[in-house]
Amino acid sequence: MSFRFWLQWARRFRGQLTLISVLTLLSSGAALSVPWLAAQVLGRVVSGSAVSDIDVGQILILLVVALVALTVLNIAAAILSERASTRILTELRIKIYNHVQMLRVGFHDDARRGDVLALTSYEVGNLSDFLAGTIANAPAMLLTAAGAIVILFTIDPVMAAIVPLLIPAFYILVRLSGRRLRKLSSEVRAAEVELIAIAERDLEMLPAIKAFATEEKHRSEFATAADNSRRLAVRQAQWSVTIGPVMALIAALAAISVLVVGSEQLLDADRSPSDLFAFLLYAALLTQPAGALAKMYGAYQMARGTLARLESVLEQEPEPGHQIGQRLERAAGAIAFRKVSFGYPGRPTLFDALDFDVKPGEIVALTGENGVGKSTLVRLLLRFYEPLSGTITLDGTCISEYQVQDLRRQFGYVPQRALLFNGTIADNIVFGQSAPHPQEAVSRAVKLAQADEFIASLPDGLETVIGDHGVRLSGGQRQRIALARALYSQPPIYILDEATSMYDLEGEAAFVEECIGSLKGRTVIIITHRPASLALADRVLKLGPDGFVRVGR
Repeated sequence: MSFRFWLQWARRFRGQLTLISVLTLLSSGAALSVPWLAAQVLGRVVSGSAVSDIDVGQILILLVVALVALTVLNIAAAILSERASTRILTELRIKIYNHVQMLRVGFHDDARRGDVLALTSYEVGNLSDFLAGTIANAPAMLLTAAGAIVILFTIDPVMAAIVPLLIPAFYILVRLSGRRLRKLSSEVRAAEVELIAIAERDLEMLPAIKAFATEEKHRSEFATAADNSRRLAVRQAQWSVTIGPVMALIAALAAISVLVVGSEQLLDADRSPSDLFAFLLYAALLTQPAGALAKMYGAYQMARGTLARLESVLEQEPEPGHQIGQRLERAAGAIAFRKVSFGYPGRPTLFDALDFDVKPGEIVALTGENGVGKSTLVRLLLRFYEPLSGTITLDGTCISEYQVQDLRRQFGYVPQRALLFNGTIADNIVFGQSAPHPQEAVSRAVKLAQADEFIASLPDGLETVIGDHGVRLSGGQRQRIALARALYSQPPIYILDEATSMYDLEGEAAFVEECIGSLKGRTVIIITHRPASLALADRVLKLGPDGFVRVGR
């Protein structure tokens, strides 16, 4: 991703950025007027002109006006820059989040979550700050530098001609420091990602950490990662804050050297005191843009690293079928796999040329050894992954021809691991469904999932908050809530992947008895080894290396 692309995307903010640039340019104009006005006052005082002279009074008034204008313009530009930066940051975060959501499940299976979290949180701040605070200010800094040089040449071309001789020294310093900042920026980012990853892992694994009494080990790991991140961040900050002042110091020393070496030239040329003061003040003013431009280059180097990482995500192709393809209101439920082959990247093929049919309204149970690919079949059916070859059809149409969201709305999916969030039980059941949420439908789903008894025993019932991943519930209770979510939506097809593996035998038997009527007329795929759930099936198929073998009914 080039900066040209980045700037093209930023065109949507061109109004705010243009206004910031205009304000900073006006501020630069005011800054350029201050040395001249100050030099006129000092020159008249040194030459013996009366302080009460009307010209001096007018110049003083203009100097005060220029200083006030400079202050007001700087404040206004800073406020607008902050507003623009936060808006850009917000929209960029939304852009990244929306894109990440559209990516295939396979991307998230392979990517480290800490990388994605770091990119959407603190890293994009580098880009928004660079755009609103650096690029928008660059014209003003260039104008200040160019204006100061032009005025110096106007005062004394011979003396001012020495200034361009300093450019190679500035260039070498900027290049060396920029290279170092880019390397440090990558190291800081890696350290932050590692810190986020450790925190996320340990919070997820906290029950296991406590069970194995390894708190001290994990605290030590986090502390080491945090200290490494701090150390690198300090080194980066030291380089970042040092480069500007060092460049300004070099420019100041150069200006002083020019004045010392060329003082006789200035005096011999019969310059007025005002010209002498003006030359000195403009030479000093030149140090400000020199330091600022060096700092901008450092910010550019840090932004380059973030852009490269952003590119690695944004260049990922979204999963196909969003807003494209046939619409599908409600499927009849006929499913067919035809010569389907699939294997995860870097692993052996799970199945080859697999044929598999489910009739509308049929309940089919799938069994087989762990790792043989039963859950993978479901992922292919939901288009989380695409087959290497072959076709999968729903009601006679290849599933790739449907809009992917319409396709997925046909399924009530209960995965092996109950996917719950920190909210109420009711919120988790109606998750993703359009409001309003009929209480009767929620109660019906809860009863079918055999969750009504334990929910009724809770003080807040359906309004009970269950914690992250449903941590306040038992494994069986979490499965009941996940199953109730699928039953609530009443889709034409259910996929139950070990959905009752944590039920007790009585609860599972009650579920089977309760659901027989409710599942009638709907296509159901059950992945299970439990006898009670197998009893629901019209057919029981076992998946092995050579495909499916019918083993029951």
